[in-house]
Formats: sequence, structure tokens, C-alpha cells
Amino acid sequence: GEYGAGHLAGARHIPLGDLKARMSELERYRERLVLVHCASGSRSQVAAKTLKDAGFKEVFNLQGGMGAWTQAGMPTEK
Repeated sequence: GEYGAGHLAGARHIPLGDLKARMSELERYRERLVLVHCASGSRSQVAAKTLKDAGFKEVFNLQGGMGAWTQAGMPTEK
């Protein structure tokens, strides 16, 4: 539901519980900047650590999540 309500442009929806099983979908981003987000920033913090532990080079968590992003008037897509 969160993803459908609005997300960052170009975001790929991978729930935290599915991340390890779907890690191969992200292989082409291993050397690129990856920004992880969720509604509040807490689950995405865990996801960011999982990606870093798997060897992804530049992983960042959107502090405050989509709540903070939309509150700041930043753009989203549905």
C-alpha cells in the first residue's frame, strides 16, 4: 500500500521481507548509488544495512522516509 500511495521517481518496489530472495534483481546497481526508502525510514534502514553487508558500495537510507519527503513538498509518483 505504501508504494501505491506514492514513491520516489523510478523506485523499484522490493519489500524488506523479500529483499534477500530478490537481491539478484539489484546486481546491476552494486557499484551505483542506491537510495532506500519506506514510510518512516525504519525498515529502509534495515534494508540499507542488508545491501551494504552484501557488498553494495553506496547505499543511503532516506531519513524520515516518505513521510518526511512529502512533508517537505518533494515530488512523488504513483
